[in-house]
Amino acid sequence: MTQAVAAEPSATAQAGGPAPEIRRTRIEGPDVWTAASVGGKEGLKYPLSAKHLAAIDALLAATRHKPIQAVTRAEFSHPDLDPMLAEVFDILQHGRGALVITGITPEKYDAEAMERIYWGFGTHWGEAIVQSAKGDRIGRVRFVPVGPDNPTNRAYRGNDELTLHSDSNEIVGLMCVQKAAEGGYSRLVNVLAIHNDILEMRPELLEPLYRGLPYATREASVTGKPVTPHSVPVFGCVDGQVSCHYVREFMTRAATVLGIPFPEDLKEALDFFDQRAKANAVEFMLEPGEIMMVNNFTTLHARTNFKDGPGNVRDLMRHWLNVPNGRRVIPPQDRKNYA
Repeated sequence: MTQAVAAEPSATAQAGGPAPEIRRTRIEGPDVWTAASVGGKEGLKYPLSAKHLAAIDALLAATRHKPIQAVTRAEFSHPDLDPMLAEVFDILQHGRGALVITGITPEKYDAEAMERIYWGFGTHWGEAIVQSAKGDRIGRVRFVPVGPDNPTNRAYRGNDELTLHSDSNEIVGLMCVQKAAEGGYSRLVNVLAIHNDILEMRPELLEPLYRGLPYATREASVTGKPVTPHSVPVFGCVDGQVSCHYVREFMTRAATVLGIPFPEDLKEALDFFDQRAKANAVEFMLEPGEIMMVNNFTTLHARTNFKDGPGNVRDLMRHWLNVPNGRRVIPPQDRKNYA
């Protein structure tokens, strides 16, 4: 885990409250990596063994009679699988915070079986959170034109590029059911490596990143509270441990809604943040059956634009998992995504 060290408070208080704690020493540990140090997608892979797959088959047979989301952790438990699921959780929480599980293939498992596997895995890692007004706890990441089924043009239902960003909740995952005809590459970047780069190259930019700005999401625009009543910092530090929450689009929209100029020091800091993120990111294609899981507080994710075609409609399943007693971060009211 990241070693806790002394941090110093910022000179600028946030929203009239206490000044945020800013870490001003380098972060070291297994949770810090770059595309080069991790070895690209190959370095992120966690392959399932024949023993794991046999255990999965036994659990599918034992729970086939139940609705997918009615299956509990106790019911999706097997002595040949539980240690693997525990190791994955440890990697997400205390290791590099990102991995790609391989070994599940569409040749062996259909879409329903994949969803059952994905749900069962998730019961070991956290509590599945509702992702939309429809109440879905496994979201389907597919292109849906703006209309009754996508009234606010949610980003994950489009086919344009999604820049590096955070989602809601501690663990975020995607399981690929089918690839697009063209594009749809995933990108991951470790935010602790970015923090180290900023500390080393432009330390004066840390303060505006720890200060942040309010958020205004597409969903909030149709409510009575289009802008958060507080700033959402890019970096937060609790007892020397750094975490991140980053959606630049939401900050830009908030400044527009509030009718205020975007702070120049924050713009400069975000530009440099984006530059270092691009330099440190790993890009790869998530193949059908593969599962990408990340710690949302230490890893940003993105997607290139894509085009569907006959027989190649991009279809991914998404998990947002809350982790009770997980990573210690700043209070939720100071980082709420509203997504």
